[in-house]
Amino acid sequence: MKTLPLRLGLFTVIALITVAAALPAVAAEAPREPAPIVRSWQPFEAAAGAHSDIKPMVFWSIATIAGAATVFGTLYLFKRRIGGFPENPSWVAPITIMPSKNFADEGTFGDAPADAHDAHGAHH
Repeated sequence: MKTLPLRLGLFTVIALITVAAALPAVAAEAPREPAPIVRSWQPFEAAAGAHSDIKPMVFWSIATIAGAATVFGTLYLFKRRIGGFPENPSWVAPITIMPSKNFADEGTFGDAPADAHDAHGAHH
């Protein structure tokens, strides 16, 4: 029961970091001044005036990722130091490595009965 609050806390921290990483991009998309009413299409004049600086957005994204890596790295090292990852755990996942020569083949289960339903639709 203790893991549920920890999971919720971890989820909250990850969600806050994700939102914080997206904020610079959202702020960069907001227009700084109202756009003028365009009555005729002039592609070269519009393209010449279009300029946006992406340096702040890149800086804040890198800073957010570095901050998150620092926070989560610190939490990982803290958990490791207090014994959250034991060297010889009492429970090990029940994984077996089986060579392919031991896999089931066509002769393992015998023939299907004659009155068995054909699930692959041979009755079409």
